Amino acid sequence: MARTTIRTEDITADAVTSAKIAAGAVDTTGLEDDIALLGFRVASNGSLAKYNLVDQTVDDFQDASGVDASASTNEARDSSGKYYEGAVSTTPTISGNYDSTGTDGLYTYYRWTGTTSGGTFTNNTTQDYEYLVVAGGGAGGGDMGGGGGAGGLLTNFGGTAVSIDASSGISGITVGAGGAGGSHDGNNGGNSVFSSFTAIGGGKGGAGDGGTTAGSLGGSGGGGNGGGGAAGAGTADQGYAGSAGQGQASDFLSGGGGGASEVGQPFVDDTSSGAGGDGVANAIDGTSYIYAGGGGGGTYNVGGVTGGVGGQGGGGGGNGANAASGAAGGTGGRNNGGVGASSGGSGGDGGANTGSGGGGTATRGSNNGGSGGSGIVIIRRLTTATTAGNMTLVSNTTAAQAAPTKGDIVLTYTNGAGTTTLDTDLTAEISADGGSTWTALALASEGSTGSHNIATSHDVTISSTITAPYNMAYRIKTLNQSVSKTTRIQAVSLGWS
Repeated sequence: MARTTIRTEDITADAVTSAKIAAGAVDTTGLEDDIALLGFRVASNGSLAKYNLVDQTVDDFQDASGVDASASTNEARDSSGKYYEGAVSTTPTISGNYDSTGTDGLYTYYRWTGTTSGGTFTNNTTQDYEYLVVAGGGAGGGDMGGGGGAGGLLTNFGGTAVSIDASSGISGITVGAGGAGGSHDGNNGGNSVFSSFTAIGGGKGGAGDGGTTAGSLGGSGGGGNGGGGAAGAGTADQGYAGSAGQGQASDFLSGGGGGASEVGQPFVDDTSSGAGGDGVANAIDGTSYIYAGGGGGGTYNVGGVTGGVGGQGGGGGGNGANAASGAAGGTGGRNNGGVGASSGGSGGDGGANTGSGGGGTATRGSNNGGSGGSGIVIIRRLTTATTAGNMTLVSNTTAAQAAPTKGDIVLTYTNGAGTTTLDTDLTAEISADGGSTWTALALASEGSTGSHNIATSHDVTISSTITAPYNMAYRIKTLNQSVSKTTRIQAVSLGWS
């Protein structure tokens, strides 16, 4: 029977040489690349931080354990996206005509309160900003007038910051004045402006000698007068409408002015005029204050009734000579609103730099509606700026089991901005002596995984003299990085043989 096996004694000594084996060897280049890519998928799916294969190390940056921070420069790891990119911390140079500045934790803030004119701001570095822009509040109406509406309020504090290229300077920063109160008809508040953001001044409260006068529209609308005046409308995304007056000759109860968080409140029959709508709290400069409360409505000479309470930060409404004491201004504001006077008194003023509305005045005559509070502009930025920069990313070493002669790399990357050119914006090197000498690896594109681009370099001869110990490492550089070009390294596989 014929044998189907080859025994050792059947092979003549030296008949099978290494050259003959090499001549018939299978090209495993594609398999090796596939294994490297499979290593990425396994590491990602299994949430493995870093692990070693035989003659190979794979890192998909689930943590920073695979990176030599002492040898790397400008490397910044995104813990949510699990990638590295170049980032440089700088201290921007700031100039401008602002009224005050300070720090709160990691942030520096700047205030414009109207004490300087011609507000300006210049930053030599493009940064993200949070802002609060509050317009001046409207005045309360005279002659049983409605409460003044709060100034419009715009803010992204606690939300998505906006990038402002201020290198050429921002001018025309304006703080709206509060509308001045009068013995009959007051004034709307002034607009506040920062860059492209304009907050609309608050609408004045309706005034009248027993007639019917509507509150004016504005950032928040003014309340209608006690003769039955209609409510003034607010501005979308800046404030709310005021409330209408009662329109009964025996009471003359006016409506409250609108605030930043709610409409002005209506009158309460035979009890009080309408309260101002509440403002909103904001802590952009480190301390929480109430801004943009509506003014309370005024009332007439009727016993047992009161002027409307000012919304948070707003001025209280005044009362007639026979009425109860004037209503309080809102509490919790940066500067609390004033109290409306009794015995035919004027309305209370809105708090300074709150953008709150003034209270309506009481009886007919020479008493003034309360003036609106002035506005404010506050911005804040990170004190230290982080900008795109070139990165050198060096791995920790991995000991090879034997002297290596060839090197392989497979890496995935994404473009944060622009398009990366291999071997120009992104380079890779391998070292077998712990980083003393490096061999450049020419990168070639191998398509993508669907979301990540793949770059490889295979079977590169390691040029350095190899002596034990054989400590393998890679060095990746991102070059020509800027706001318009950022390269993110997602994962790296380094192999050797």
